[in-house]
Amino acid sequence: MLLYFEMFSNIYSKIPKRIKMLILFIIIISAAFLAFQFWFADAKKVPSDFLQARQQASLIASEIVAISGQSTNNLSQISQLDKEGKYTEALILVSQELERNKEARDKAIKLSVQLETMAKNLSAISPVSAGQTALEAITSETSLISKLIDYNDDLTKLLEVLQSKFLGKYGGDKIPELIAKINDDVKIINELNQKFNSVMENFDNS
Repeated sequence: MLLYFEMFSNIYSKIPKRIKMLILFIIIISAAFLAFQFWFADAKKVPSDFLQARQQASLIASEIVAISGQSTNNLSQISQLDKEGKYTEALILVSQELERNKEARDKAIKLSVQLETMAKNLSAISPVSAGQTALEAITSETSLISKLIDYNDDLTKLLEVLQSKFLGKYGGDKIPELIAKINDDVKIINELNQKFNSVMENFDNS
């Protein structure tokens, strides 16, 4: 149990402060939403601020998915360059990926702002079932942001391993494992965004 707590603490410490606040805010909003759910009317009612934030969140998330998706081909090239012993070229590609992911992280901050606006307006959505569906969508996109952090950490580790291997300090046995993990990160990011779009489609039809 102590080991699990320490692992959780290490992961939590890597999450930017704004995203930590967003997660906490969503938890508080969720509790308030459930407490006041019986106050809502049966007619469908959605605040304009929620709709605007939802539109922006969809656009930003799509951009994040596009950026992370570009990594797939580059990771295949990095793997091949590693097998061929072309570490300098591999390092250049990883550095480019880190720059691209920096752009994705910047967009993740913008996404968190839109999700916060959506969460703030949950209590004004009716009927209750529609608000619950919206909350599910927000939770999915919040998970996407967390996975993007994992993705960045894995890219950083890959760069460090390649640098060590290039300098002859490390055999680089973890390179295939890290590349596979990064590909998994990209896959999960895509799945979470697809879930957001699917849930919001249900929201529209509720």
